[in-house]
Amino acid sequence: MPGTKQVNVGSLKVGQYVMIDGVPCEIVDISISKSGKHGGAKARVVGIGIFDKVKKEFVAPTSAKVEVPIIDRRKGQVLAVVGDTVQIMDLQTYETLELPIPEGLELEPGKEVEYIEAVGQYKITRVFS
Repeated sequence: MPGTKQVNVGSLKVGQYVMIDGVPCEIVDISISKSGKHGGAKARVVGIGIFDKVKKEFVAPTSAKVEVPIIDRRKGQVLAVVGDTVQIMDLQTYETLELPIPEGLELEPGKEVEYIEAVGQYKITRVFS
C-alpha cells in the first residue's frame, strides 16, 4: 500500500500509528500475551481511526509484519471558508486543498493551520493564533 511501511507488531507502542482494516489509526492500547508451549507471543492492538474516530482492534503474533501509515504534518494558510469546508493553501508547495472543518476549531481567512496527510486523506489538527 502506498504511503505505508512495514514493521513488526512487537515493536509497536501506544501513541504510534498503525493500519487496521485499511484505516490509519492511532494506537491507544497494546497488550501482549506470554508465549505458550505451542507458539509465540501474541499482541492485541487497539486503535482509534485518525479520520473517522472509530475504534478498531486486531490480534497478531508479535513477529508478524503490519502496515504503518507515513504521517506527513504540514502547515497551510486558510484562503476561504465555504459552509462546512475550508480552502487551505500549503505553505511549502502552494497547492490548494478543500477540507472539512473539524468540530471545535474556529477558522477564518488568513489563519495558519497544521494539517496531516496519511494514505491520501487529509485532516486539520490545529490552528495557530
